[in-house]
Amino acid sequence: MARLLLIDPDRGTVAALQQALAVAGLTDVSAVISGSFALTMLERDRPDLIVSRARIHDIDGYELCGIVRSDPEFTGILFVVLADAEDEVPAGAFEEGGADRILVGAFSPETIVTEVRSLLAARTIPESESESAPEPVPVAVAAAPEGLRGSLDVMDLAEVAQAIALGGKTGHLVLALAAGEGTVVFDRGRIVHAEFGQLVGEPAFTALVVTSHRAPGGTFFFNPMEAATSFQRTIERSVESLLLSTAAGIDEGRADTAAGVSSN
Repeated sequence: MARLLLIDPDRGTVAALQQALAVAGLTDVSAVISGSFALTMLERDRPDLIVSRARIHDIDGYELCGIVRSDPEFTGILFVVLADAEDEVPAGAFEEGGADRILVGAFSPETIVTEVRSLLAARTIPESESESAPEPVPVAVAAAPEGLRGSLDVMDLAEVAQAIALGGKTGHLVLALAAGEGTVVFDRGRIVHAEFGQLVGEPAFTALVVTSHRAPGGTFFFNPMEAATSFQRTIERSVESLLLSTAAGIDEGRADTAAGVSSN
C-alpha cells in the first residue's frame, strides 16, 4: 500500500483529507503541520507521495518540494502542492523537477484524492517487478495532465498565461470551457499558437480569454514539454501585447452590453 505524507497547518483540512483518502483505500497516511516536521518524517519514514499546502509558516510547499527533489535519497517521491487562489505561484514551479501537481483553488478532498490516485497509478513499475513481468505491448493512451492546474474562477486565463510566461516554460495550456476546449501553446514563455473551435492564432487566443471571462466554471491544466514543435507558429506578438488587446475586447463587450441595456 502506498504511504502518504500530508503537510498542512489546518488540522481540520487534514482530517477531512485523511477521511477521503481512507474511503479510497489509502490508510497509510501521516500528517504534520510544518515543513520542518515533514523533513524529520522523511528521514525516518519515506513516503511514496507528499501532499503539501503551499503556504506553511516555516518552509513553504514549493521550497519543500525543491529540497525533496534535490536529495537523491528521495528520488521517486511524488509531490502535490495545494495553493489558494491568492497564493503566488513562483516561476520555478513550472521548471522540470518541480511538483508533479499544483492544484490552485478550493478543491474538495475527493478531487485531491482523485489526483493522488492518478499519480500513484502512473508510477513506474518497480524494477524487481518489471524483470519478472512480460514485456508490455505498446498502447496509445492519453497523457495525464501535469504541472499547474486549477479553476479559471480563481485564477483567470490572463494570470495563468503571465505565470507561464514568467517561468519561460514550454508546453500546452489546455482550457475546458462551457463553449468547448481550447489550447494555447507556449515556447520558452512566448505564446506561439492557439486554437479554439474553428479559430486559430490570435483570434483564437482572444476568444479564449473573452469566453473564459464571461462564462464562469472553466478549468485549465498546463502540460510542460521539451519543445513546442508539433504546432505551426501562428502568433508572433508578446504575451503582454496579446493581453492588452484582449482586455480591450472585454471592455468593448461591456460597453456593448451597457448600450443595449440603456436602449431598452
